Amino acid sequence: MQQEYDVVVIGSGIGGLGVGALLSHRGYKTLVVEKLERIGGRCSTEEYEGFKLSTGAMTWNYEGTEMEEVFKEVGVEVELIDIPRLLYRIEGKDYEMPLKGALTAALDIISKLEEGRVKVAGGFAKAPDKDRIMEAWRRAAKEPEKEAGLTFKDWLLQYTDNELVHGLFDIITLAIMGAHHYEMPASDVFTFMVKMKGFRNLSLPPRGNIVPMEALAKVIRANGDVWTNCPAKRILIRGNEAKAVVVQRDGGEVEIPSQVVISDIGPKMMVELAGEENFNEGYQRMMRLRLWAVPVTICFIASDRPLWPEDGSPATLMLIGARRLHSAVPLSNMSPELAPPGQHLMFATGRPVSVHVHMDSEVEQEQMRLDLMEQFPLFEKHGRILKMVSKDISDELPEDRVRVGNGMPVETPVRNLFEVSDATVAPGYIGAIACMESAKRVAEIIRKRFKPGQT
Repeated sequence: MQQEYDVVVIGSGIGGLGVGALLSHRGYKTLVVEKLERIGGRCSTEEYEGFKLSTGAMTWNYEGTEMEEVFKEVGVEVELIDIPRLLYRIEGKDYEMPLKGALTAALDIISKLEEGRVKVAGGFAKAPDKDRIMEAWRRAAKEPEKEAGLTFKDWLLQYTDNELVHGLFDIITLAIMGAHHYEMPASDVFTFMVKMKGFRNLSLPPRGNIVPMEALAKVIRANGDVWTNCPAKRILIRGNEAKAVVVQRDGGEVEIPSQVVISDIGPKMMVELAGEENFNEGYQRMMRLRLWAVPVTICFIASDRPLWPEDGSPATLMLIGARRLHSAVPLSNMSPELAPPGQHLMFATGRPVSVHVHMDSEVEQEQMRLDLMEQFPLFEKHGRILKMVSKDISDELPEDRVRVGNGMPVETPVRNLFEVSDATVAPGYIGAIACMESAKRVAEIIRKRFKPGQT
């Protein structure tokens, strides 16, 4: 039998579940359809050889963000473990960063290293001018638009050419924004840092991302449904207006009328389902210009003892100067539930030399293996690669569909058809928070334009 809903959401990533939970909570009969067996998209959990592995998002920036706002509005209390320590590995030594002033502290360390080198070798000190760099940083953060036209590397070269300082800033943009400092516009970096407040308040769902995602699904089911194993086949457009979604279910196709259709599958796939003829050239041109996915190699490492820190304490590590590896998070040090008894789990990420071109996955993974052996001495004897995946710029489900500062609009040329995903990021946002921010925007638009129960 044909069923009617106020809203149909295609895709159950954090954006789709977020907007679905908000609308269901506000009285809209909502259906979320997901082609996979599990919900959550890249914010979910898969069981693998007894380990609980994230399908994408690893740590959460929750407190004071749109993620917290959405969960609180729909009445879901999220269990999280704070990640209390951040360490930078500089020239083979680990330095713990303070909660506030990490950048200043790192520049101080680099200055002392450079001064020490001069004392040994003789000559004049070439330590970076920390005060000059930080003053310029503060000015740029107040008016990021003034740095338009410069890459972040170009901006930094105005104040220092010190290789360690450039390595420090490169690792920050790589780990947080998904691109090298020589590939990131300076204005986008400063806008991001202001919006995300430095991205330091990181936490982790101790039983995996699937737990809070299931909690959002429960909110949706209170006034609607969540269907898994139900791929969307078509979005029906009549008179330039989205009218229904056709999904595959129980061996057949079901047409579901609705007031609103929301896509959480990315603009490219949404356009395929709705038909290119329904989208003007301006929107399609914007897709070609802005949808540049972020490439990454992710690696889960199992071990019979903690590889880092060796005492098993919770922390996260950023590495300056490795081949590809830029960050490592010892997950089971924070939540033993993520690994089987007697086992440990670490997550590591790496980027290619350029994020603008296709990468060779075999080369990238070999470079990551070399980094793991070099950076973690216990790896060869006590560790093993549990799973390693490279996601290229053409991947259907990349780490991020767009880069910081390049988001698509949530509204489309088709009436009543919206997009919430990591493609519709607001300036200064990225990743899971960006998805939730777009979910909030779309939910508010729908609240103003549509009333529940008028399908």
